[in-house]
Amino acid sequence: MRRHTKTVGRILALSGVMVILSLVLPTSFWWFVLGIVLICTGITVSKRC
Repeated sequence: MRRHTKTVGRILALSGVMVILSLVLPTSFWWFVLGIVLICTGITVSKRC
């Protein structure tokens, strides 16, 4: 149960940082980040299968 609480806390903290950054940074930056996240996720999934 403790591990689950830690994970939820980290997700909430990361979400808060993302909200603050979204107010400051331009839209094109977020498309760039989304592209990198999708590429990294694809590579990770490919290696696990």
